[in-house]
Amino acid sequence: MDASAVNKRASGRVRKQPEAYTSSPFSSSSKRKRGETDDVDAEGDREMPDDYESDDEEVEEGDGEPAEEELREQKKKARKAKTTASKKPTQKKTKVNGASLPFRTPTGGARKRGTKKGGAHSVVNAEAVGGLYAEVFGGSEAQDDVVGNWLKRFDADETVALAEIVNFILRCTGCEGEVSEHDIEDPDGMTNKLDDLRDEYQASNPTDYPLIAKGKAAGVFKQSLVGFFRSLVKAMAIKGVLYDNPILMENVQMWISTMSSAPDRSFRHTATLMALTIMTALCGVARENSEDSAKLSRQAETEKKKSRVNQDRVKSIEQNAKEKMRALETIEPLLKDWFDVVLIHRYRDVDPIIRRDCVAALGDWIVTMPDMFFDGQHLRYLGWVLSDTASTTRGEVIKQLHRVYKNKDLLGGLKTFTEKFRPRLVEVATTDAEISVRVSGIELLDQLRDSGLLEPDDVDAVGRMIFDSDARVRKTVAGFFAENVNDLYSSKIDDLGGLQSLEESLPDAGDDNNDTPRLEWLKYKSLAEMLGSYDADDNLPSQIERSKGDGGLALHLGGGDSRFSLAAYALHEKLKEIRDWQALAGYLLFDNSDRGVNGVAEDALVQLKHETVLSEKEEAILLEVLNASAKRALSGLAEQLKAPKTKLTARQRENLEEELEESARHLASLVPKLLKKFGDVPSTAAAVLRVESVLSLPSLRDVPQDSVAYAARLDDVRKHFMSHATDEVLAPASNAILHAKSYGELDDMTEEKVAALWEDVISNLSELLNPATVTVRGALPYEELTALSNNLLRIVRLSSVSDCTPALEDSSVTAASNAGGEDYHGAIDYIIALVQRANPASGPAPDADEAALEDEIAARAAEAALFYLRWKIKAIISAVTTANGGGISMDELELLAARRDNYVTNLQSALAARKPSEEVGLVLASSLLEMYTSAAILRDVKPRPGMSDDYTALVMAFTSELQTLILRVFAASEKAFAKLSGKKLETTQAALDDDAEAVDEDPMSDPESDDDDDDDDEQTQTQTQTQTQTSHRHEAKVLATLLAEQKLCALTGKIIHALFADVLDAVPVRERLERNKSRLGPNFKEMVAYLDLEAARGKKGGKGRSREKGGKGGKGGKGGRGGGKGVNGTGKAKAHPKSNAVVAEEEEVEDEIEDGDGDGDDEEALRPRELVDDAEQDPEPEQREEQTVDGAHADEESVMGD
Repeated sequence: MDASAVNKRASGRVRKQPEAYTSSPFSSSSKRKRGETDDVDAEGDREMPDDYESDDEEVEEGDGEPAEEELREQKKKARKAKTTASKKPTQKKTKVNGASLPFRTPTGGARKRGTKKGGAHSVVNAEAVGGLYAEVFGGSEAQDDVVGNWLKRFDADETVALAEIVNFILRCTGCEGEVSEHDIEDPDGMTNKLDDLRDEYQASNPTDYPLIAKGKAAGVFKQSLVGFFRSLVKAMAIKGVLYDNPILMENVQMWISTMSSAPDRSFRHTATLMALTIMTALCGVARENSEDSAKLSRQAETEKKKSRVNQDRVKSIEQNAKEKMRALETIEPLLKDWFDVVLIHRYRDVDPIIRRDCVAALGDWIVTMPDMFFDGQHLRYLGWVLSDTASTTRGEVIKQLHRVYKNKDLLGGLKTFTEKFRPRLVEVATTDAEISVRVSGIELLDQLRDSGLLEPDDVDAVGRMIFDSDARVRKTVAGFFAENVNDLYSSKIDDLGGLQSLEESLPDAGDDNNDTPRLEWLKYKSLAEMLGSYDADDNLPSQIERSKGDGGLALHLGGGDSRFSLAAYALHEKLKEIRDWQALAGYLLFDNSDRGVNGVAEDALVQLKHETVLSEKEEAILLEVLNASAKRALSGLAEQLKAPKTKLTARQRENLEEELEESARHLASLVPKLLKKFGDVPSTAAAVLRVESVLSLPSLRDVPQDSVAYAARLDDVRKHFMSHATDEVLAPASNAILHAKSYGELDDMTEEKVAALWEDVISNLSELLNPATVTVRGALPYEELTALSNNLLRIVRLSSVSDCTPALEDSSVTAASNAGGEDYHGAIDYIIALVQRANPASGPAPDADEAALEDEIAARAAEAALFYLRWKIKAIISAVTTANGGGISMDELELLAARRDNYVTNLQSALAARKPSEEVGLVLASSLLEMYTSAAILRDVKPRPGMSDDYTALVMAFTSELQTLILRVFAASEKAFAKLSGKKLETTQAALDDDAEAVDEDPMSDPESDDDDDDDDEQTQTQTQTQTQTSHRHEAKVLATLLAEQKLCALTGKIIHALFADVLDAVPVRERLERNKSRLGPNFKEMVAYLDLEAARGKKGGKGRSREKGGKGGKGGKGGRGGGKGVNGTGKAKAHPKSNAVVAEEEEVEDEIEDGDGDGDDEEALRPRELVDDAEQDPEPEQREEQTVDGAHADEESVMGD
């Protein structure tokens, strides 16, 4: 072959993927003659794969083209292959830089593997690759046999064998290039050769490589690769090559270490894994040599101590010990070299998977060879990687530290490391963003705690995680917290004279005698103290909770169990005392008021009673624990009975039913006793009412109820409902009433008790009302204002669980108060009139406390009237749709419409008179929106045949004045949140004009800007006090910001509901909502995005929002809107004023209905907001592993640490 031909072929080695799928010689395996291969390698050309097979014995070198006879044979076979596989793509003749390559297409019907862009050979195709790669990944031989055969080839020809293993390494990276014996013999040219191979590999535009291949192939590949190098090192040690012929390990180290610093990820990752595997195997060999040497030395010493010493045997044993020691001395420098060359750089690689592999390997080395790697110089790498950006790497560090701390022999050398990195370990366990890492961190700190390596502050920091919002964290920290409780319990036992002394002094308590003092009371006391000390959120609002990790505040809108109940659920399996809820109830009911000492014999008992006295907060905590324990126990029994897979005998089922019934009966008997003792304090009364709710669990509805005990419980609920005035008690009390209505057999009794409760509430209200001053602000003293406000709250709570219309329409209130000039026909008319107390007083303004109470009365009256209107709408729907419904009379409709109009008039006048930024304005606006939205449901009601639809007169649209008032309140809420959160609103002229009336001063001043005149006083404070005050001011601002955001989003949601109900003018309202959509944070943005969701649904259906199904806007404009307008704002609205009475004549008003004009976003626009389902599936686990962890990979490959 002439030089020009060689140069032409050499310059044409640009690997480009063909457009169509082909099975070209470049993508298949090939085998070429040795002489030709050597010539090409000498010129720097890449050798073709060894397993390329052709039916021809040699390649024509003169003209570079196949013979004519061969071409005819080739076409014939191609036609034959086409008939057998018609779907196979047409075979193309491979060209590089316009030149046809002089290689024949493989003949025969065998299917050849095509080139996958950047892919590597899988295990299935390993045989096609050939060589050592095929033996390792494709053969049936064991790894030890493969290594043994290769070592034989190494003994025969070291250079060829080394070239074989280097080519094996290259194949494992996905590179199809190879090195020759000449490259092995020229170590100075190694770097240049690897650069050429990398350039050639990158020219093929690789997308993956074997270690990150999808599916199970990558796991099998990695396992085989690691197994081969472990077997290789082990066999080299057994055969002595590792010690006698260092050329092998030196060459392997040279090639692998150089590749481990390559910019290409495939080279770097694969080479690093090989290097780490070799080091792990070397550590194993070194450990064996060290153990054998020590064992032989002890054996020699034993032989020397014998009476008749066999000198030859002693000499032989000592010689073997020296050989093992020399072998160890040979391996240790190798380990140090590998560590310095590979791990020091790769532990901070840009690829998190490489960093994770380095950490895992370092942990193996420390455990396997502590004499060499268990020191501060090596442990510090684990400490540094604790701050890694990738959660998988941080998790691997925690995993390896688990192994290290678990070894009791290594604890003495971990004190320095622990002192240095303990704060970071605690930080990971308490605040890490990845839950799995936090869980592992807590488990590690539990080990440190057992070893006495944690400080008290660290123990408390982890113990507070028992209140974490994530159930996995609570479950993990439960054991840690339980040990804290046990430690406190043990200290209390010691303070009281020891366990033996107490056991001798305490009376014998039987299983059923739960009122007798016992040692478990100390455990309950310790539990209450521990939970109370870790909870410091007494002054936070109910919807705000503190993160137990970083201490930040967060909005929590979900109801359900309290944080103490959730903690008790987590501790249920860790503290056996919690599972005995009957003993806990006996402890709570025990009267500890008599603490007198009656003789020396009772000293220990008296001390125990004194030690177990509970504070008010501790009583509330243990009541929550009792709630969780009883709920867990009773629901567990019920689930055993109802579990479909449980195979119970008749006897077992009968026993379980008896146990469940007895437990429920016992709990029912405890509730009145608990209410009697703890009912005076709101916090404990609320906790007892939550305990009572356990009996209302769905799983316990089939348990028979004692009617006498049931009536007594309802009487207790009624008593505390009337005696308490805080929502803390009224909320669980109303829930108890709601649950009581679920018992079918006792429904009549429940209705009787609820009716009696309504009589009490209305009677109290009638005593507080004076028709002459019911609407006058500032006309009542503070005590009467408080009583009126509390009674309205009772009405609101009771209306949420039972029909309030009979009680509020009772004419007895009219008879008692019928002298005020106004037409009051029941309590509801007084309540609607009370809304006017939100209007500013015409005379002297009340003081701040009285003004706040007046606003509270107006707000609660608006909420109570809203419930009344909702119950009336529900009654109307039932009357016109059910078969036994009697319809609704015109007189009743006129009266309801008049009350509704009075309600709207009062709300409108109050909103117009008050600043939109005031709290009462927000409540009134929300009530108004909900009333209009609730009435809009009547449009879609389908009455039964023959029933009039006059009820649609109750459907109204907002007038322009009302809509303006609502948007003023919205603008004020928007501005308040923006000011507190430091966000900027749109400042266009239109925005300034629209919000001109809402630019009142924010009622919530910036906490950080207060007290500007107190500079002189602040100068005298210490730095600690200043920092504390700054922290409190910052937290107060964060709290105010969270509450402002909640109010804004809640109001926005009600406005959007009103838009969906078609009672607001869509065009201006939608524009106003979207004005600052992207300026007020993600929560507000997602609220406004629901407008796009509705638009997309309308667009998908091909129609805009229509009013055809909703009736005619109330027939003749009876309070309805003549023209429908969708949320998109299409169509022109015809707003009708609200009607003061039902008009007998009906006037048809035609709706203007237009299809959507495409203003709404489609699904593509909604997908970034995650408002539509995406059909795209999640990536494979292996693919996810390769994606960026806690960050993105760099656009171009780079290496950290080089």
